[in-house]
Amino acid sequence: MILEEQGNLKDYELLDTGDGYRLEKFGDFILQKPDPAVLWQRSLSENEWDKADARYIKSGEEQGNWKVSNPTMPEKWVLKYQIPETNDSISFYAKLNPFKHTGIFPEQEANWKFIASKLTGSKNKRLKVLNLFGYTGIASVLASKLGAAVTHLDASKPSLAAAKENMLLSGLPEDSIRWILDDAVKFVKREVKRGAKYDAIILDPPAFGRGAKGEVWKFNEDLPELLKLLQLLCSDDFSFLVINAYAVSVSSLLLKNLLDDFAKPLKTKTVDYGELVLKEKSSGRLLSTGIFARLY
Repeated sequence: MILEEQGNLKDYELLDTGDGYRLEKFGDFILQKPDPAVLWQRSLSENEWDKADARYIKSGEEQGNWKVSNPTMPEKWVLKYQIPETNDSISFYAKLNPFKHTGIFPEQEANWKFIASKLTGSKNKRLKVLNLFGYTGIASVLASKLGAAVTHLDASKPSLAAAKENMLLSGLPEDSIRWILDDAVKFVKREVKRGAKYDAIILDPPAFGRGAKGEVWKFNEDLPELLKLLQLLCSDDFSFLVINAYAVSVSSLLLKNLLDDFAKPLKTKTVDYGELVLKEKSSGRLLSTGIFARLY
């Protein structure tokens, strides 16, 4: 098991954590938001925490709102990611979303780096990439920027709209990515019937979710079946699969064992797994944000 640390997203910093909150800098703006996994004390002074441009105020178990203290803060602003080993970059919007997120999960940079390494090493073939539960599409934009033929699926219209904005912001043509608004399991079943094949798969399933028509997704119940279906979509030269999970009561060993099963009929056999972490600027302390596994 390994710890994968975000290191190349220069427009982001985890300034401090403590007492149930994170203090983060996205571009030019400092945000304070709750994190139930942060049970320790803060390293920085209250004066530093008071510099936040916006704070997420909880009003219930799953709801809340942002209180903006900086009147010059825009509705959304641009961050950039320099693609490793290239002179290219992608851009994406940060925005104060109702569920305390900005549309950007910085810890995913470790996965972006892995995806970039696989795609930049496949110059003789344009890989077909399937990104399920694609959210705001940073991984899809990255893969498309590196020449992949990307199919991006999400069950949320606002998330798809945000992903399309990020694609255009990164200078890609409007037809660069195939967009799908659908339930992941239903779409994959149709793709199996159509005989579709993909060279790489990216998965970021939630602990619980609903499809475009109200279909219910439960991580522990539905993930094993989805992986069995995805196995049927793998091309003869299947390159890699990345899966990320958060807010689930399981170990990364579960993902590792599932991908070991997934790999049995494939040529790709190596499985890495572990935790995605962020390092505090103030103290060097690590914050675990989720688990991952990668097959390649």
